[in-house]
Amino acid sequence: MPSVAQRTSKGAIVPHLIALAIYTLLGILLTWPLLLNLTNGVIGAVDGVDAYQNAWSLWWTAQALTSLRNPFFSPLLFYPDGVDLFWQPLGFSQGVLALPVTLMLGPVAAVNWVVLTSFTVGGYATVLLARRVTGNAAAALVAGATFICSPYHMEKVIDGNLEVAAIHWLPCYAYALLALLDRPSWRRALAAGALLVWVSLGSWYYGLFAALSTICAAGIWAYGATRNAERVHRLQRGLQQAMWGVAPLVILVMAIAPALYSLVTTGADEMLWDMRSIQREHSADLVDAFLPNPVHSVWGPAVRAWRNQIYPHAVIWNVALGWIALGLGLLGATTAWRATWRWSLLALACFIFALGPELKIAGWHTGMPLPYALIQDMPVIRSGQRPNHMMVMVSLSLSILAVYGFTVLQQRLIQHPSPVHTWSMALALIVPVAGIDGYAGTHTIVERRIHPFYATLPPPDGALIPLPLYLNVNRSENLTAQMGHGWPIIGGYVARPPAYVFSKYTPGVREIQFGEVERQDIVSPGWPESARRALAAYRIRYITMDLQSNKDEYFARLRPLLAELGIETPVFVDETLEVYAVPQAWRVVPVAFLGDGWQPLEREPATGVRWRWMGERAEVRLFNPLIGTALVRLTFWMEAYYETRPLWYTLNNMALGTVTVPSGRAPARAIYVLLPPGDHVLTLQAPADPDPARAGAPISIRLFALDVRSAAGAP
Repeated sequence: MPSVAQRTSKGAIVPHLIALAIYTLLGILLTWPLLLNLTNGVIGAVDGVDAYQNAWSLWWTAQALTSLRNPFFSPLLFYPDGVDLFWQPLGFSQGVLALPVTLMLGPVAAVNWVVLTSFTVGGYATVLLARRVTGNAAAALVAGATFICSPYHMEKVIDGNLEVAAIHWLPCYAYALLALLDRPSWRRALAAGALLVWVSLGSWYYGLFAALSTICAAGIWAYGATRNAERVHRLQRGLQQAMWGVAPLVILVMAIAPALYSLVTTGADEMLWDMRSIQREHSADLVDAFLPNPVHSVWGPAVRAWRNQIYPHAVIWNVALGWIALGLGLLGATTAWRATWRWSLLALACFIFALGPELKIAGWHTGMPLPYALIQDMPVIRSGQRPNHMMVMVSLSLSILAVYGFTVLQQRLIQHPSPVHTWSMALALIVPVAGIDGYAGTHTIVERRIHPFYATLPPPDGALIPLPLYLNVNRSENLTAQMGHGWPIIGGYVARPPAYVFSKYTPGVREIQFGEVERQDIVSPGWPESARRALAAYRIRYITMDLQSNKDEYFARLRPLLAELGIETPVFVDETLEVYAVPQAWRVVPVAFLGDGWQPLEREPATGVRWRWMGERAEVRLFNPLIGTALVRLTFWMEAYYETRPLWYTLNNMALGTVTVPSGRAPARAIYVLLPPGDHVLTLQAPADPDPARAGAPISIRLFALDVRSAAGAP
C-alpha cells in the first residue's frame, strides 16, 4: 500500500494536473479547429498578414539560435543593410519557447503552439498567482479561466498578432513580483527582474505595461506597509517597500541599457516612430471594457455594429474584460474589500492608464486629461500606439478579484460547502466563463503554400528580388516565401520599417521596383548598363514574380525592361510563380549613382540638354564590391544658380575639398576617390537661394552630367 507521504504527494499534484488539463482543453475548444490544422495554417485576420509575420519571427529566431547568430539583427531582410529587430515585435521569448516545435514541425506549427500555450500556461500561471493570494485552489481555477477567456485575449488570437496573444508571461511575472512584495530579498528581486526582461523580450507592449503596473503596485503595497507599521516607522517601511517594488524596473533598465543608449546617442529613437498623435484615438473608451464579448458568434456582430457607429473605421479596439469576469470581480471587490483593496486599486490604476491621455465616454471626447498624458512624451512610451492594451493588466488583476467573488457567491448559494461542492461549482462556473466571455465560434484557418521551387535554389551567395516588393505595405507574403528559400531579400515587412533607400536609388533595383525607366538621365553609364553593373555589384541573383498578387499590369511593364537588361527567359514559370536568374557573367566593378537631395530631371526641348538641381545638400552613393580598395574617377559638369558658389565635397563625413562653381557652364571637374570595400556616400554641399520659379524652393548647383569610371592606373 502507498505510504501517507506518497498519498499526500499525489493529492497535492492532482489540482495542478486538473488545471493544466482544463486550460489545455479550453485552448483547443476556443481555437477550434486549430489543433486539426497544427502544421497547415494559422488563425489570422487580414489573410494572416500578422500571423505569418510571426511565423517568420519564430523561424528566424530558430535559425539564429541554432547557427549561433544574433537573433536581434537579421541580414535576411532589407538587403544589403539588414534590419535591427531588437525593438521590433520579434517575440524572442515566444521563439525560445517554441524552438523545439519550430525545428521539428516548422514555423506554422510553432505559431499555433504558442497560441495554445497562451491558454495552458497563461491559465496555470494565473492559478498559481491566485492560490498564492487567496489559498483557495478550486476558486483559483476560475481566476485562470477569466484571464485566458477574456474577449481581449480572444481578439488577439483572432487577429493573429502573436506578440500580444502570448499573454502567458504576464501572470508569471506577477507571481514573482508578488513574492518580492510579500517577502523582499535580492534573490526574489533578481527573479522578478529577469521575468520582467523576459516579458519585454516577448512583447515590448507588455513589458511597458508590466513596468507601469509595477510602479502602481509598488506604491499601493508601500501604502499598505505604512498602514501595518507603527507610527514612527511608517515612512521607513513605506519607502523600503516601494524601493523593493521597483527593483525589477532597475534590473530591466540595466539589462537593456546598451540598446537604450544606442537609441539616445545614434538618433535611432526615430526608428520607433512618434505615436503621440494617434495615442488619443487608440486609447480605450470608458465603455469598451464593459461591452459584452464583441467576438461572440451570436451577439458579437451587433456589438461591433453599435461600436462602429460611434467610431467608424476603428481597428484593434476590443479590450472587453468579459461580463462573467466583471461580475465576479466586482462582487469580490465590493464584498471583500478588506482583503482585495490592493488588487482593486491596482486594477483601477491600470484601467485609468488604458484610457490614454484623455477621457472618452461612448464616443464623447470629454477633454479631461488623464495620468497617461503625464508620461506620453517620454522616450519609448511615445512610441507605443495603443494604450488600450494596458487592459490586459486590468484583466489579470480582475482574475484575482474573481476568486473572492466566487467565494462570496459560493457562500450565498451553499451554506456549508464541502470540497466536492467547491470543486464542482468552480468547474461548473468555468463553462459560462468560456461560453460567454471567450467563445468566438469556429475559426477560419488561413493557409499559405510555400512554392516547392524555392527548395531547389542553391545556398545563398547574394540576394533575390521578390516582386511585388511590398515596401511599407502590410503584406508578409515575401517573408513566407523566405522561410522556404532562406535567401536575403530586397525589402521585407516589419512593424516599424527602417529608413531604406537602397531600393529607391540603386540602378536596376529602382527600375524593377517601379517598372519604369528614365532612359536619358545625367549619370553615365546610363540604362541599361548602370543597372547591370549595380545588380552584379550587389550580387542580385534572382528575380521572382508572385503571379497570385494581382499585379499583372505591373509584371507586363516589367518583362520588357528585363529583356533590355538581357534577362529574357525565366528559369521557372507556372501559374503561380515566375523566376528569372540574373546573369553572373556581368562585369563586377564599383558603381556610383545619385542619392538623396536631387530634384527631378529637367530638359531643354530645343537642345536636348538635361540637368538636375540640388539644394543645399545632395548625395552621390558609391559601392565597391571588390575585395580591395578601388580608385574611382567621378567627372562632373556643373553650373551655379545665379552667382558663383563654393561647393564642398565630403566622403563619409570626411572633407575631400572645395571647388568654386561659376554661374555659367563650367568645364568638367574630375575627382578621384579611394573606396574601401562596401558602401560610401559622397556629399555635395553649397549655399542655396530660393528660386521664385519653384515656389521659393532653394537651389544651388545644376548638374548636367556625371561620368563614373574605374580609374586603375589613373594619376
